[in-house]
Amino acid sequence: MRKLTIGGILVLAMSVFVVNALASTPYQSRQERKRHAAQDRVGGLPPEILAQQSNEKVQMPTIDDAVKIALAAAEEAALPLIDTKFHNNGKTITVPEDYKSIQAAIDAAKSGDVVLVKPGTYYELLVMKDGVKVVSDSADGGDELVPVDGAMLKLPSRTLRTIIDGSRSKTTHNGMFDFNPGVGRKTIIDGFTIQNLPAQNHHIPGHAHALNVRGASPVITNCLIRNNGSTGIGNHVVYHDQDSPMPERDFRWANIKYRASAVIFHNIVYGNLGLGIAGNHFSDPYILGNEVFNNSDAELGDDPSSGMGNKHGSAATIIGNINHDNPGGGINCKVGAPQGKYHIDRPTHPTIMKNVVYDSGSIKPGISCDGSGSETMPVKIIGNYVFNSGLTGIGLQNGSVGIIEDNMVAESNLSGISVKGSTALRLNRNKVTGTKEAPGFVIVNGGKVRKMIGNASDSNKGPRFMKGRDEIVGE
Repeated sequence: MRKLTIGGILVLAMSVFVVNALASTPYQSRQERKRHAAQDRVGGLPPEILAQQSNEKVQMPTIDDAVKIALAAAEEAALPLIDTKFHNNGKTITVPEDYKSIQAAIDAAKSGDVVLVKPGTYYELLVMKDGVKVVSDSADGGDELVPVDGAMLKLPSRTLRTIIDGSRSKTTHNGMFDFNPGVGRKTIIDGFTIQNLPAQNHHIPGHAHALNVRGASPVITNCLIRNNGSTGIGNHVVYHDQDSPMPERDFRWANIKYRASAVIFHNIVYGNLGLGIAGNHFSDPYILGNEVFNNSDAELGDDPSSGMGNKHGSAATIIGNINHDNPGGGINCKVGAPQGKYHIDRPTHPTIMKNVVYDSGSIKPGISCDGSGSETMPVKIIGNYVFNSGLTGIGLQNGSVGIIEDNMVAESNLSGISVKGSTALRLNRNKVTGTKEAPGFVIVNGGKVRKMIGNASDSNKGPRFMKGRDEIVGE
């Protein structure tokens, strides 16, 4: 037998203390024990499943602390995706010294070149080229981070003093930035205020976004995208029959000509007539560490869109974003209306991890999935923080298939997490608190949960876990 040292005994004693302490803190009081037992008796969850849930008291981090965790996760995900050396040996073209307009400088640049834009307001609609970096000038303290009204994130001061403005343009299919199909990650936009794209209906085919990422995979970073008359950043693939009439189009996976896998990192997107950031038609962007708020298209006549939306087979990776005060909800994924002769043949299935969603509207949940995901391509909702949702905190509905793990939800007006007519492959280790009259967890309308372990719910007056008569929980 290995001889224990004094240090080893101390470590062993401390370990036993910690284990015992953890074991002794599932309930805070006898009164809470009785209350939880009464709630659980009316919830309908089978005893063997109920025994696998947690009785711990839920302690939510503050929004500020949750944001710190989210931004650290976003930065970790972004760093391997952005090449910081590719443009070091290229030529630098300065605007307005070398060329009066940004577009003229882009047209003159070659792959590896940098277009350096001095402070000012530029009334242009721009088309990017592959391998060109367009960056605002960092002289005179331009890289100093400064606050932005209404936002938690800070941006470089060069972003606020270098403005691309669409107010002198007419409504067209062109955005403030367009990208030639096939543009890759060596194409970078860094540090601009992008504003005032003319108003249009982004629900109608042929519309523009402020940044049209169609069949392209650029890097968009350090930008302020505000007050545009359409969605802030829209992502779409380009199909082989892109120019065919809509009724004849083939929207299946095999017909993709150019993928759309942009890296959208550390931007602020607010006040746009549409979504803040959208993934559409099989796009798979990396949406990392952005702040999205006060985006709404309610004036177009329908329910407002959410802050971030995914449909038509999009498989976005959404990590570490701050999403708040969007009337149509926080982060949404759905099927999308049928289009063309052949509709999409893969489900919408984003990965939604370590985001902070708060004060979302009452139209959609803080994080919601409607008819999204499949057994082989589930939606993944993992490690998010949802505060003060006007509806449900996190919800699967209408045949969605997803994985919901390690999320924290506080103060939703309705249930914290719901599975309605959908399948949760795993519903594990989530924590819900403060759902008022509503249950913490709801499984209804034929919902199925394959695996349900370690979930906690407290500070609500209804059942902690509610399951209907015909719903299935467990393998």
